[in-house]
Amino acid sequence: MDDSQKRSLLVVAAITAAALLSWMFLAPPEPPANTTRPPAAGSGARNTPATSPAALGEAQRRARSAAQRTAIIETPDFRATFSNLNTGLVGFTLKGERFTMPVEGSERRAPIEIVTTDKEQYFPLRVELGGVPVPADAVWQLEQLSPTAVRFTWEGGGFRVARKIEAGSGPYQLWSTVRVTNTSAAARPVRVNVWAHHYVKRADEGGGFLGGRSPAISQGVCRGPEGAKRFERKDLLAGYTLERVGFAGTENTYFATLLAPDRGQADFCTLKGSDRFAAGEEHGTLLEARLAHPRVSIAPGASATVRTLAYVGPKDAALLAQAGHGLTDAVDLGFFSIIARAMVQLLGFIHGFVGNWGLAIILMTVCVKLVLFPLTLSQLRSMAKMRQLKPELDKLNDLYGDDREKKGAATMELYRRHGVNPVAGCLPSLAQLPVWWALYTSLSTNLALFHMPFALWLTDLTSPDPYFLMPLALGVLMWVQQRMTPTTMDPAQAKIMQWMMPIMITAFMLFLPQGLTLYMFTNSALGIAQQRYIEYRLAKSTASAEVAAVTGDGAQPAGVAGAEESKATGTGSSPQGPGKKPGKAGSARRTGRG
Repeated sequence: MDDSQKRSLLVVAAITAAALLSWMFLAPPEPPANTTRPPAAGSGARNTPATSPAALGEAQRRARSAAQRTAIIETPDFRATFSNLNTGLVGFTLKGERFTMPVEGSERRAPIEIVTTDKEQYFPLRVELGGVPVPADAVWQLEQLSPTAVRFTWEGGGFRVARKIEAGSGPYQLWSTVRVTNTSAAARPVRVNVWAHHYVKRADEGGGFLGGRSPAISQGVCRGPEGAKRFERKDLLAGYTLERVGFAGTENTYFATLLAPDRGQADFCTLKGSDRFAAGEEHGTLLEARLAHPRVSIAPGASATVRTLAYVGPKDAALLAQAGHGLTDAVDLGFFSIIARAMVQLLGFIHGFVGNWGLAIILMTVCVKLVLFPLTLSQLRSMAKMRQLKPELDKLNDLYGDDREKKGAATMELYRRHGVNPVAGCLPSLAQLPVWWALYTSLSTNLALFHMPFALWLTDLTSPDPYFLMPLALGVLMWVQQRMTPTTMDPAQAKIMQWMMPIMITAFMLFLPQGLTLYMFTNSALGIAQQRYIEYRLAKSTASAEVAAVTGDGAQPAGVAGAEESKATGTGSSPQGPGKKPGKAGSARRTGRG
C-alpha cells in the first residue's frame, strides 16, 4: 500500500472513528440559541384556561393542594401513589435493595423514584377527556378498593366518569379502565388521552467531550407501524406526532413509563420537550408523551370503556415481553440488534453458571475472541506480508519519489507478484465491526448489570470506575499492544498512533461504565496474548529452519528459512512466484547436490 493509499485509509478510519465515538460518547448538542422560556404550565392549544390547573389563582391552588388526598397501590415490586386531583401518579418507588440510591449527605439509601414531576398538570398517568368539560378545580371522589386497586369518580357537564386503576398480573404493570357515561339528551363525542411526563435535570444528563453519555439522558418514544421511534430533547422542542401507535411514553437508559392501548392501536401519539429555567438559566427538560385513543360518539344514556396498560419501571426485556404490546421495542440495541440480542442471551447464559456479572463479561469476551480468532489471525498474517515487503516498498519510494502514478503502478505490480492484497488486512476488521458494536450496545443498555458488583472497588458495573484505575490500566495495555503491532506506516505516523489511540480511549473510558471498561481491558489483554502467540510461532519456525540449515546434508539458503517463516504465518510463496513448483535446481539444492 503506497503513501497515498495509506493516507486515504487513515482519513477514512479517522472520520469513521470520530463519527462512531461522537455517537456513542458525546452528549446531545445544545438546543438552538433562540430557545425561549417555555409557556406557563398548562397553556397552549392542548388545554384551555377552563380546564388547566395553571389558570387557577394562587389562593385557589393553595386550597386545591389542601384538598388533595392520595391512594396507594402496592405490590412486591413497587409502591404507587395516586392523587384525587386528576387521578395521576404523585409517586412510584421500586422495591428491592438493587433499586436504591444513596442519599446525599447520609449513609442510608432510598428507593428509586420514577416520578420526577411535582406539578399537578404534569402528574404521569393522568387522563385528559376530550369533549368532557372537567373544570380546573375538579376534585375526584376517591375509593380504595383493595391494596392493589383504586377507583376515582367525577360527574358533571352531562357526563359521569369512573376510572379504575389496578395492578396487572406481571411486575410493574398497571391497568387503567376509564368508563364514560353520557347523561345528557344528545350524542357526545369523547376521546380518552393518557399522559406520561418526565423531568430530567441538565446536571444529571452530564455531557461534554469527556463527560460521557449519561444513563439519565431521557427520550420520548412511540411505536408506530415501522417500529419504535425515539427522540431526545433537541428533537422534541418542536413536537412530534405519529399515527397508528402501539405504545408511547418516556424513557432513559434503564427505566421507562410506557402506555399501550388494550386492543388494537391508538389513533396517535404526541411527544414534546420543553426547556425549563431557574434563576434565568436552563435547569432541565420536561418530556411529555400523550397516547390518544380513538374518538367515540356516546349516545344518550350509553357508556364507552377505554382500557390502557401502563408499564412503569425498569427496562427488563423479559418483563417487557411478559407485558406484551410490543413493549420490548423500548430496549434500544442499535443497528445490529439481532447480534446484540444474542450477546445479551449469551451473557445471561454464562452468568447462570458463574453467578458474577463481571466474570460473565470476561468469559463472554473470551468466547467472542475465540469465535473471531480466524479473522484476527487472517489480519495478522496480512500484516506480516506487508511487513516483509516494507524494504521493497521503501526502495520504490526512493526510486519514484513524487511520481505517484509510476509509484502506484510499481507498488501494485509488487503486490501482484507476491500475492498480496493491500486491503486484506482491513477486511477482517470490517467483518468484526458489527460484533464489537453489538457487544458495546448490549453492555451499555443491559439492565441486568444495573448496580451489580464485580470485585474489590468495582461495585457497580453501570457506573464509572470511582478511582479511574481500570481505564488507566486499559491505557497501558493499549500502549503495549500498539508497540507490539507490526505496521508498514512511516515511523513518525506509527509513533503518533502509538500514543494517540491509548490516550484517546483512556480519556473516554474514564467516565464510561465499569462493565464496558472491563470488556475493553479483557479484549486488549487477549489481543496481546494472540500477538505473543503468533510471534512465538514465528520464532519457533525460524529457529527450526536455522537448525536444519546447519545440520543438513547441504547448506540451506536463507530463502528456505524465509519459506518456513512464511509457512508459519500463512504467507508462503515460492521464490519463483505464487503457485509455482520449484525447478530442478531448487530440488538439487535441497538434496545437497547443488
